[in-house]
Amino acid sequence: MGLTDKIRAAVDQTAGSAKAKIGAVTHDPALQAEGHAQNAVGHAKQSDSDSGNLEERAREIADRPG
Repeated sequence: MGLTDKIRAAVDQTAGSAKAKIGAVTHDPALQAEGHAQNAVGHAKQSDSDSGNLEERAREIADRPG
């Protein structure tokens, strides 16, 4: 995993965590779920696992209506 990939993974983790917290504070379960999914994608990318499939699944979960 190159430096660019590590940075992108860290950005996904940070942005996801922020979205989840904002969703919790504003009582927006869709935003909260999206944040958790994005955070999970970041962790998967960082661990260099099969993040493509995980990312697709996480996005599907985040796109579900409340």
